[in-house]
Amino acid sequence: MNENDIKANIVPVILCGGSGTRLWPESRGDKPKQFLKLMGDNSLLQDTMQRAVNICDVPAERLVTVTLGDLRDNVHEQILEIFPDITEHHILSEPVGRDTAAAVAFAARYVTQKFGEDAVMWVLPADHYIGDEDTMALAYVDALEAAQKDYLVTFGIRPTRPETGYGYIKLGSSLKGDSVYNADAFVEKPNRSVAQRYMDSGEYMWNSGMFMFSVKSVLQQFAEHCPDLLQNVDKAMNIAIDSCCADLSIYSSIPKQPFDKAIMEKSSMVAVVPCNPEWSDIGSWESLWEVQEKDKDGNAFTGNVVCHETSNCLIQSNKRLIATAGVEDIVIIETEDALLVADRKNSDVMKSLVNYLKDSDYQEVYGQVSLLSENIKNDKPLKRILGAA
Repeated sequence: MNENDIKANIVPVILCGGSGTRLWPESRGDKPKQFLKLMGDNSLLQDTMQRAVNICDVPAERLVTVTLGDLRDNVHEQILEIFPDITEHHILSEPVGRDTAAAVAFAARYVTQKFGEDAVMWVLPADHYIGDEDTMALAYVDALEAAQKDYLVTFGIRPTRPETGYGYIKLGSSLKGDSVYNADAFVEKPNRSVAQRYMDSGEYMWNSGMFMFSVKSVLQQFAEHCPDLLQNVDKAMNIAIDSCCADLSIYSSIPKQPFDKAIMEKSSMVAVVPCNPEWSDIGSWESLWEVQEKDKDGNAFTGNVVCHETSNCLIQSNKRLIATAGVEDIVIIETEDALLVADRKNSDVMKSLVNYLKDSDYQEVYGQVSLLSENIKNDKPLKRILGAA
């Protein structure tokens, strides 16, 4: 197979699910973070699509996106914004979210039908940030070489801090110098002392959620380790009239499983490509603050903002002036219908808040509502209800 043949069989697959609440109130149920322009003129999804096309050196017509049916129109609009002349779309619609194992199996079957079983899938989450595309491109080349040898490749991010919010991968024996390794173990989110030990050892990488493999190889692994899931995906696709869709009654019966646990942790053919492409999953206001430009006091802000004796804060003004004095390490986010003030470093308290708003049926969690809406509640103060949460 020559170089042109290899390029012709690369298919970027972008996983575009998500409930849209980790960056509330900017991110909502009807507009998850991947559709937001958090880092510039493009959304995270658009940046991911453009990066995939650039690095893979393929036309935009080869992009495959897996999303929820309710978000299909959003994805279509975002594609047309950056690729207005695109002639073919591959937007796979899940009738209900079943986590990444089902999404990858759905995409693999579809890619086999449209591009052949020798196609190589580069699976990318839609909502990640990559600051160094050149480094990512070098890792891509190493991953492609391993994928062509039937490995399931994952991209491991070299830790820059003892992060407790990510899973880790322990490197095994070398497959290619210091650029490709066997995967020795997948490790759940550790506590801080264990995370520090992992980072100091140099043997552990953050689990990025980016993968590469041939469709033939990954389908063989599904057949071996998750045959029921694969069979149900096949049934759901066969019943649906459109191959880009899946039948709700069958698809909804598939148990929720992440691809890592369903396949990667069970397979003996897993390779890891360590890299440091200035990666972030933008999973919290803290992680967004980390990758944004800051002033001399460590503040990242947009809109009409004045900071006085303020440090290490993330502030976003929509319309009104936001002025701060004598504060540090906080997040202030203003939208049309909500204002968030929170501890920048405490992502757990954000989870508690959003869960409370959901349980209490605050419509601001799901989408923009009018400030005059009858849904706006004026009962007990929130801090009294939530207590110390």
